[in-house]
Amino acid sequence: MEGAKGREKRRLSPISFVDVFVNSSVREMRPFTRNPGLRRFPVHRDLALLVVVVVGCAIPFISQSFHMDDTFYMDMARSARAHPLYPYDAPYDFGGFHVRDTASHSHPPLQAYFLAAVQQFAGEESGREWIYHAAALIFPLLAAVSLYFISARFVERPIWPSLAMAVCPVVLVMEHTLMADAPTLAFSLAAIACFLWGTELNRKSLYAASSLFQFSAMFMSYQAVFLALLLGFYQLRKRGRAAGWISLLLPPVCMGAWLGMTSMHYGRLILLDTLGYVQSRRPISLSVLGMKALALMEYQGWLIVFPFFLLYVFGRGLKGRLLGLAVLASVYVAQAAVPGYRLLDKAIFVLGLATGIFVSVRMGALLKDAFRRGIADAFGFGRLEAQFIVLWYFGVVTYCLVLLPEGSARYIMPLVAPVLIFFFRRLEVSEVAEYRVEPYPFLNSAMVASGSLVLSLVWGLFLAQADFEFARVYPRAAAAFSRMYAGLDSYITGEWGFRYYFTRIGAKPLPFDESSVRGGSLLVRPKLAMPYGVPADLSSMTMPLVSLSFDLKTPFRTMDVGTPAGFYSTGWGLIPFSLSSRSLETLEVQQVNFMVERLPWAHIECATGVAPWPGYVSVRERALAILAKPGTRIVYPWTLRTPMNLTLMVGILPDSAASADDASFEFKILLRGPQGQILARFDKTLSPATRKEDREWQPVRLLLPASIMGADALEFQYLTQGKSGITGAFAQAIIVPE
Repeated sequence: MEGAKGREKRRLSPISFVDVFVNSSVREMRPFTRNPGLRRFPVHRDLALLVVVVVGCAIPFISQSFHMDDTFYMDMARSARAHPLYPYDAPYDFGGFHVRDTASHSHPPLQAYFLAAVQQFAGEESGREWIYHAAALIFPLLAAVSLYFISARFVERPIWPSLAMAVCPVVLVMEHTLMADAPTLAFSLAAIACFLWGTELNRKSLYAASSLFQFSAMFMSYQAVFLALLLGFYQLRKRGRAAGWISLLLPPVCMGAWLGMTSMHYGRLILLDTLGYVQSRRPISLSVLGMKALALMEYQGWLIVFPFFLLYVFGRGLKGRLLGLAVLASVYVAQAAVPGYRLLDKAIFVLGLATGIFVSVRMGALLKDAFRRGIADAFGFGRLEAQFIVLWYFGVVTYCLVLLPEGSARYIMPLVAPVLIFFFRRLEVSEVAEYRVEPYPFLNSAMVASGSLVLSLVWGLFLAQADFEFARVYPRAAAAFSRMYAGLDSYITGEWGFRYYFTRIGAKPLPFDESSVRGGSLLVRPKLAMPYGVPADLSSMTMPLVSLSFDLKTPFRTMDVGTPAGFYSTGWGLIPFSLSSRSLETLEVQQVNFMVERLPWAHIECATGVAPWPGYVSVRERALAILAKPGTRIVYPWTLRTPMNLTLMVGILPDSAASADDASFEFKILLRGPQGQILARFDKTLSPATRKEDREWQPVRLLLPASIMGADALEFQYLTQGKSGITGAFAQAIIVPE
């Protein structure tokens, strides 16, 4: 009999043993529910380790350039300094649209107030980014420490989930931005930790702290109102005291009061416009829901724990059957949803999707057991703990799918904590089983736990470095542009860090009223950083000037137009990263033709009575030109205070050269000072009938001195010797700094 039992025991794999005995063995290892007091040495040691890891991971990226929506938050911080009570009062241009205020922005203003305080202290001079990131380190520190105390209610070793949070890839990338996601996560976890232990210890001070953190999370991000529902469930099931209910009611009441006051100030319900924008993106249409669901699987498959360990832990005991089915299903989905992806990108998609499916399937199994009657324990958790974890997870999944307009890696940050707690609780349960089976597994739970931290850290650092280099592209681009084109008015048609650093050198977002853009101004359009179109009237007067391309040292891409890397938005792709050796960003610089745009305000003399007009001529390719009849004189005011090089092409229309007879054509360009003195001169006489080379376009390069008094005049003349009405052209006129 003993031999039969031994043989049966040896036939069980370590994981099938866990599945058989999970409901019995777990009763021998309850979570660490003693108060992890701050005076205990193990807690001191753990918290010190967390601080070292968080700070150590942040230091290499502490000087990261402002990135993505950091620009908007910095703009709002300036507005908060000017209008402290109503920080969204200032009008704003974004993406080619103009709004009279930003009150219906998707986030309340707490992050703007935080950045306003840092701005007041640090300013915005070049090289000060590290001060902002150093100040913002409080948020990942608060998140990791809070998860430590939350985990103490669910697992025996709370240091593991909290360390995993500190090295989590999505956290490592997002903690170096100034957006509201990391602060919202930190305040949410702090609120949960204080509430759980406030309920456990019946301490009003912890309830009060939880209430403050809840309000802070909600004042960072509207979707944090989910906390009230999650903690309300826990309070109800624990039959908590009145202090708990008060702490849950106060934050929504305060948010409601703020919304009411703000809505009265702006004369509208500000959330209605926010919801209207979300609805305009059709968030619950089948196509958008499908896209967001796929992206959510990808993000949680790649960006919480290194995928191998999620597959290993959540797939154990299934003998490869579900893994095979998940991979096969992912391959079919890849062919249906992303048929145009490269093979490499499809492989990334398939692995991320399969891993994400495993996470959700295991969470679904926990949900089933947590609410099934007759089960006291579920996958190593007590019944209430399991219910809390799955409601946390699926609550976030629900609002990510239903309320948010698109997918983004930053949206899954609230999912990190419940997934990590479940992941390490599974390892703890497996550890008990491993001592009871033969042979002892080669890859045991301790190795999996340690390996998951190390590889997740390495993987997260790769992604954080890629994002760090991505962010650096735009200050590099702004510096290069400034060296080339200082002295000319410049306008940008893009967002993110591109907007921030170009506005720092004096460029402006393209105004809603494009008529204020003057001739000679430059338009800079990025390829990646949310480019938007130029109005047709203005676009018809622009000429291409130069393209500037910028590379990265790393092949990893978190966002890219050449690959489907969509870490920050599914608008770029459904995978959180990709690989490429091509340039990441290309800036197209165009100039508004000053001769065309300023023509209505120029002084014109024309002997034939035919005024000059804008048009196109063929100069290697189609070129914008001012066309004129002989005897035309055009005088433009010249007010630029920087020396400029004027380049253009002059000549008669090529198809008219044969009929020129013996006539000669003279093109003059004169820069006159305030007293009429000539400061710069170009003079060219063409005889196309006798000189073949005069039938071609003639290049002009003329140095125009700076206007000292702002009262100079730039004069263009087209004259003829003989009787001829042949049209001449001043084509492709470009002015650039000397």
